[in-house]
Amino acid sequence: MEIKTVTKKLIIFFIFLSITNSALSQNRVRYLLFNKLKDSIVNIQNTKYYKIDKNLFNINRYNEIDTISLKEIQTISTHSPKELFKEGVSIVDSLIKKAYKTKKFVIIEETKNYYFEYIYILEKITSSKFKKTRVWWDDIRGCP
Repeated sequence: MEIKTVTKKLIIFFIFLSITNSALSQNRVRYLLFNKLKDSIVNIQNTKYYKIDKNLFNINRYNEIDTISLKEIQTISTHSPKELFKEGVSIVDSLIKKAYKTKKFVIIEETKNYYFEYIYILEKITSSKFKKTRVWWDDIRGCP
């Protein structure tokens, strides 16, 4: 009887752990929409970048490119670099407050890629297909 109870509790624990990990990883995924009218793709020293609101996103860093449908796009919320910057500042502020409370040192990364592990640029290919490119946020000159 005890083995069944322990096994059941372990299964519930692992389900909870997988749901928690999934939720945490979703929080670290951000999407930006590439607008052909105001954004551009540039080459700087043999590196290809998306330039969105004066911010450079390295296309070559991961070489992870996929195609997704319009239906999938409709379930995704997109952000601007300014929104990501503000969210990153908020994360840093909360880490600092937590460090003061716990009196433990915190290493604050200079790059926002630490807080948003997966940043994707969505670029329209056709009316029903989009290119999804994982990028590295190299330059944040356009943010406040």
